[in-house]
Amino acid sequence: MNVRERGRITVKAVAVRLSAVLAVCVVLRLAAASAAGFDGIPDKLGTAILAVTLPGAGLKAPGAETGALTSAPSAATPSGSGEAPSRLPEETRPATSPPSRDSSDAPSETAAPPPETGPAAGAETTPGAPASDEPQNAAIGTTITGKGSSSYQDAGDGIYLNNKTAYDINAGEVLARPLGFSAAEGAAVLIIHTHASEAYNPSGEDVYVPSDPSRTEDTRFNVVRVGDELEEVLTARGIPVIHDRELYDYPSYTGSYDRSMASIKQHLEEHPEIRVVIDLHRDALEGDGKLYKTVADVGGDPCAQVMLICGSDYSGLNHPNWRDNLTFAMKLQRRMVDLYPTLARPLKISQYRYNQDATTGSLIAEIGTNGNTLREALAAVSRFGECLADVLTGA
Repeated sequence: MNVRERGRITVKAVAVRLSAVLAVCVVLRLAAASAAGFDGIPDKLGTAILAVTLPGAGLKAPGAETGALTSAPSAATPSGSGEAPSRLPEETRPATSPPSRDSSDAPSETAAPPPETGPAAGAETTPGAPASDEPQNAAIGTTITGKGSSSYQDAGDGIYLNNKTAYDINAGEVLARPLGFSAAEGAAVLIIHTHASEAYNPSGEDVYVPSDPSRTEDTRFNVVRVGDELEEVLTARGIPVIHDRELYDYPSYTGSYDRSMASIKQHLEEHPEIRVVIDLHRDALEGDGKLYKTVADVGGDPCAQVMLICGSDYSGLNHPNWRDNLTFAMKLQRRMVDLYPTLARPLKISQYRYNQDATTGSLIAEIGTNGNTLREALAAVSRFGECLADVLTGA
């Protein structure tokens, strides 16, 4: 075998090896694409594969390009809000045409709900001054109003909307519509907690044994306690209240909305006077390894902010009267802005129903975040209760 023949063999062998390497790279790239499309595969896996197969791709954490903050519905961001928990898909779905959904009322739920959008535009963040009962986990205070931000719709007179649909919302027309129910007509309020185990930043005497991070089954320290406060405020104003204190997110977080909806239907059958259903949650707000708490200026007491979530039919599910709920939400938002200008975060209009097709007076109320203390949440829900009572009584 001469030198030229040996060279041809060597080149052929190299070509075969390069082809094999290229084939492996293609497979890895396809795997990376799949990783981006399935929640069960960590995002970092896809990023790592891209870094190996594409020179110069590097390794970046999700969101590193924009520096975006994330928060935990709930969710549902849920959600959620917080959907809340349970609320992550709302931030990523396109708003050009209604997505198609077959069965679930809410975005898919997981054992540990993903965070939602954190404080970005329209938020003023400062190092959180601890309340008198020092929280165990340091949190950065942020006041999210939407003012001066293109991320929110300025509806006028201090009202801002976080519209997750492509629907055009005319705030003036919505506010001009009649509410359709009132406490004067005997309307009762159902308080329920789809994610009742959501808890707050342990502080002072409000220290609990967590069942999961920022969660506890002890109703003295989770959002059920916040619901107790809301019940007291409304009852003092002469408004009948049914408070469902069950935990629908334990022993399994998945299916929480199905279980709470079954109870809502049962309550409506047993108490036909119910016109308002408030699903009370706690939001979560985190980003870049930092914990955030919302801060409202109410003239003294350390106080969290409140975020209302109004569902819609944009997901493709039947919810024909969702605009009646929006009227309710807008009037309540209006009252909060009037009495306590920084109490309300921008009103979130979601593409999901969140069980709000049960009545034309259904809303999700996110009271504070996992960075807030229970005392701050109680201060917030007390003011929220005043505003709700004013709307229901026509004050």
